[in-house]
Amino acid sequence: MSNQGAIKRSGGDGLSSFPDHLLSHILSNLPTKDVVTTSTLSTRWINLWHSIPVLDIEIDDFDDFDDLLSFTSWLLEFHKDSSLHKLKFSFETELRVSMCRITAWLTDVVKRKIQHLEVMSGMDHKVDMAPMPVVLYLCETLVSLRLHCVVLSYFQYVSLPNLKMMHLEENIYMCEETLENLISACPILEDLTLVRKRDYNDVEVLRVRSQSLNSFKLVVDRLDYLEGYVWKVIIDAPRLAYLRLADPFSVSFVISNLGSSAKVDIDVGFNVNIWNLDDSFERSAVCKLLTGLSSVRGMAISGTTLKIISHYLKHEPMPQFQNMTWLQAEFYISDLGMLPGVLECCPNLKSVVVKLKDVMEREEISFSSVPKCLQSSLENVEIRSETGNGVEMILSKYFLENSLVLKKFKLCKRIFSKEDKSLIFKEQEALIIEVQEFLIMMELGTFKRGSSASEVNVVAF
Repeated sequence: MSNQGAIKRSGGDGLSSFPDHLLSHILSNLPTKDVVTTSTLSTRWINLWHSIPVLDIEIDDFDDFDDLLSFTSWLLEFHKDSSLHKLKFSFETELRVSMCRITAWLTDVVKRKIQHLEVMSGMDHKVDMAPMPVVLYLCETLVSLRLHCVVLSYFQYVSLPNLKMMHLEENIYMCEETLENLISACPILEDLTLVRKRDYNDVEVLRVRSQSLNSFKLVVDRLDYLEGYVWKVIIDAPRLAYLRLADPFSVSFVISNLGSSAKVDIDVGFNVNIWNLDDSFERSAVCKLLTGLSSVRGMAISGTTLKIISHYLKHEPMPQFQNMTWLQAEFYISDLGMLPGVLECCPNLKSVVVKLKDVMEREEISFSSVPKCLQSSLENVEIRSETGNGVEMILSKYFLENSLVLKKFKLCKRIFSKEDKSLIFKEQEALIIEVQEFLIMMELGTFKRGSSASEVNVVAF
């Protein structure tokens, strides 16, 4: 007898054939309001949702405040004798329930050995919002915490002994020490993400000190530089394996004790106008950042940061990156002349990805030196070009002719703009791509090869 036939003869449906533990897992990923409605499906489903240790309450699903109040209070009362594994409160539009009520609910659930907590607010104006409850800072069972657009007060004593993941996004901190104490009070914290808005100048000096942190991401929303901002970042986390800095506004980055196995993704702007750099720029800030990163194994670096470094290199040499084996660097065409100097600082580099920024620049490009890594260690080269001005072929020739131990070379070149793609058929696009890839391969074939064993590939798009 087939499973489908058995289901039909039993008068059930496909889902009802699943075991309870699988259904519970499925239900735990749905909003609680939807989970509760499953009790109307059949007698088996009436009590099934009772075992779900997850509450996901979307406040905006309720049109009436009294309905929201009674539903949430009923849920919490129902679960009062059981542990909650996860709670998520979210509200994306105008708040129809006071933050005091939400903090009261949070106080209730935190006492029930909750492990995962998310509070997601979409509010832009947080001045009148009540801060997170005191018990949140003293939750011994909490493993992961995500707070978005809420207010965090200062408390002298914070203890989160089991917290491993913390994502803090666009929050308001009542004082600078709030954030620092929160981070330092997590002795086994592994994953930290901070998202900041330039509108809130509540933490001028961001201090991240942790002996356990494995991954740290700092993201600040991007706009042009802002006069008068003096944000600073201090990081001391010797176990970091991954660091991402996407921060155009902080003027100083001091990084200590970064391990040799770390990989970093750097897109920082030092709160300067990159198109109008002058000698008044504080070059020591660049020196501190590069020195703090000099031990890393892999790095991705943005065109903005490299343009600032290019200005720095006119006056000071770069430190050596002896451990670096992988580099992804994004260049404005006008800054490509610094490429040999950057590579010279990475004597043991094995793989490099060069991304060319798509800006309307016309520069005469030439390279006068060949760094050590091209002669002894560089095995993989990838060039990603969206410029369409032929610079990628000059760059390709440089690498192919001078890389003596090269094994793989790949050129990815844009040949269609978005406007072009909208005007041609898929069949035409495929044919044009095939022809262009062939022509590019033919041109690459005219270049001398420093390594006869190198494999060359072209991807047009």
